[in-house]
Amino acid sequence: MNSRKKPKYGIEPKYILMLCVMLCLMLILFSYRFPRFFDPVRKAMNTCLVPMQKGIHVVGTQIDDISAKFDDIDALREENEQLKRELTELRDRNEMLSQDLYDMELYKQLLELDKTYPEYAKVGANIIARDTSGFYATFTIDKGSENGMKVDMNVLADNGLVGIITEVGRNYSIVRSIIDDYSYVSATIMKTGDSCVVCGSLALLSKGFIKVRDISAGSQAKNNYKVYTSELSKKYLPGLLIGYLSNITTEADSMTKVAYLTPVVDFEHLSTVLVITQLKESVVKQ
Repeated sequence: MNSRKKPKYGIEPKYILMLCVMLCLMLILFSYRFPRFFDPVRKAMNTCLVPMQKGIHVVGTQIDDISAKFDDIDALREENEQLKRELTELRDRNEMLSQDLYDMELYKQLLELDKTYPEYAKVGANIIARDTSGFYATFTIDKGSENGMKVDMNVLADNGLVGIITEVGRNYSIVRSIIDDYSYVSATIMKTGDSCVVCGSLALLSKGFIKVRDISAGSQAKNNYKVYTSELSKKYLPGLLIGYLSNITTEADSMTKVAYLTPVVDFEHLSTVLVITQLKESVVKQ
């Protein structure tokens, strides 16, 4: 069965385009030649187009504003990040300055302590370790035999006696404090000249004291009298402030008195010390 193609009756697009172009040209010429004739058309077109133009203008302005706001937000974010970085740098610098200020204050205290005992040669040292008692009963300093440290050298901090070196390594030394349970220091009470013995006691130190015993029964010592190392001590140099008396009582046998002593050194917050590099002339065990 033969198939036949149906005839096409449509107009090709290029002819439609040419017709539209010609029509537009004719309208342009006609409107130029007879402008009044197209006034109603122009007014009608303006009536329709002007609101659209205004709307497009408003929308465009809003889009520009929104875009500008986004730009501002990005700029603020960048500024905020920059300020955060600067704040971190300032905090780090402030911490460094605070540490420097703290170190300077420590060195100032050591300098004042050095002036308090000008008759003794000294060297400064940092504490690098301590025991687990919660106090500095025994601790390690960063100076050893290569720095001239020796066993039985006296150690100072704050305004007075801390303890004595008991062990020396090449680059470290171990110090036993006067608060240690095994520490005994021959001492003298200022104003009365009475001899006594300062005994370490970690149990009492939790209340802020250590013990003083063997005070003469006839002693006139009173609370807040100062206690210094004695000439009688075989290891401790004389004249080093230990602390202040309190709670003086007579023993049951009425032969001697006992008292509490508040150390002049803060044994909870030590960090630097001064080591007296001069030994007692005669070094024997107490």
